[in-house]
Amino acid sequence: MFVIKHSDAAVITTTEAKRDLPGAFRVAERARVYVTKDGQPIGGLVSMEMMDLLEQALVERAERVMRRKHMSVRVVRRQAEPSGDNEQLTPEQGIGMMRTLSQSARAFEEAKRHAGP
Repeated sequence: MFVIKHSDAAVITTTEAKRDLPGAFRVAERARVYVTKDGQPIGGLVSMEMMDLLEQALVERAERVMRRKHMSVRVVRRQAEPSGDNEQLTPEQGIGMMRTLSQSARAFEEAKRHAGP
């Protein structure tokens, strides 16, 4: 069973996320949301504020790794948010944001692989 160690977090199952993705995003505006399947964490949803913090942390970590290896860093950053960003996201917009985060994570992992041990 998956246990949350933080009081400002929530858990939803993949079935719940599929059934009410807009609701899951509303919860993510207030708290981290862990998505589980068969009781095990498989992903998460976070607010845009938390997303910015995560991206900043990934950039800083990648830059530290690259400085140690004397290499340049290429970072995939999220595009500027569209006007009306206070409006509720459509499921397609939410998926697009998740894809952007995934691209950032892949770029970071690729930079780590090329950096070597």
